[in-house]
Amino acid sequence: MSMLLADPKLVGPALRAFAQIAKAWSLTDAEQSAILGCSVEDPMAVLPVDTDGELLSDTLTRIGCLLGIYRSLHTIFPSQQQADRWIHRPNSAALFKGDPAIVLICSGRLEDLLLLRDYLNGQGVDDS
Repeated sequence: MSMLLADPKLVGPALRAFAQIAKAWSLTDAEQSAILGCSVEDPMAVLPVDTDGELLSDTLTRIGCLLGIYRSLHTIFPSQQQADRWIHRPNSAALFKGDPAIVLICSGRLEDLLLLRDYLNGQGVDDS
């Protein structure tokens, strides 16, 4: 099975954006690893790459989902502080089963990142 490679022009900006979100959300190394689909403690040192050292498309997709989640939260909440703290607060919505969103974000499953991004997009402010 062939893995798709990320567009090299997108890798640098994506990694910088990921690092900024990780800082804003106070993500641990383990949480960052889980989001990126890594099983190691230092996500930036050993990102999923192919045999030629190219970043895999799955990783870029994960970062894109995280960007969408971040953007949605900053659209929904009036303050940056509220938006950035939301992922750590318990949530009673059925999707979260009482857990904070960080549990879903850190499941390691791309499907969960997509699910949360779509959920938040549905919660956003109506632009019409």
